[in-house]
Amino acid sequence: MRRQPVQQRGAATVTAIVDACAQLLNEYDYDDITTARIVELAGVPIGSFYQYFPDKRSVVHALALRGMEEYLTRVETLFTEGQLAANWREAVQQVVGVYLRMLAELPGFGRVRFSDLFDGHHLDASVDQYELMAERLRDLFVDRFKVRGDAPVALTFRMATQTADAMFKLAERVEPDERQVVLRTADGVILRLLAGVFDPA
Repeated sequence: MRRQPVQQRGAATVTAIVDACAQLLNEYDYDDITTARIVELAGVPIGSFYQYFPDKRSVVHALALRGMEEYLTRVETLFTEGQLAANWREAVQQVVGVYLRMLAELPGFGRVRFSDLFDGHHLDASVDQYELMAERLRDLFVDRFKVRGDAPVALTFRMATQTADAMFKLAERVEPDERQVVLRTADGVILRLLAGVFDPA
């Protein structure tokens, strides 16, 4: 973003722009989305758009970061409000379930993930969103469950995060009757990876 809003009206404008981008991504390919379409759907002047965003890619970046923050907030709620399973495997499935529900519920979340590519560039070359996600999930799980395996913890969580995202993307592209096969396989792969961290070596 060019600048962060300091007043409620500015924050509402930014939210409307990002929400409009999310809705358009559900309906159109990225290349078919223009700033004109975004501002028309958002109901804001084009000048207000450029006051906060330099281009449409920056809006997609803001949408991706918002999705990541929302996901982590929901996961942290599981850990802090007594909703988490006592078994690490069941806890992993709960965390995966949060992600899958967000794919179904939040406009744009299924189209914009944490390190998607647009215009041939990372959303933010200075930030590896997969690494940020993996680090936070690692911290939450290691704080709650005892590390008893010999697998490298940080690397294993990073592999699990990227593998899960790739498999979930595939699940969206296959035939409906194949989707559950992909999701079950993803579940098994994630658990096998993390077993190297949480099961005895």
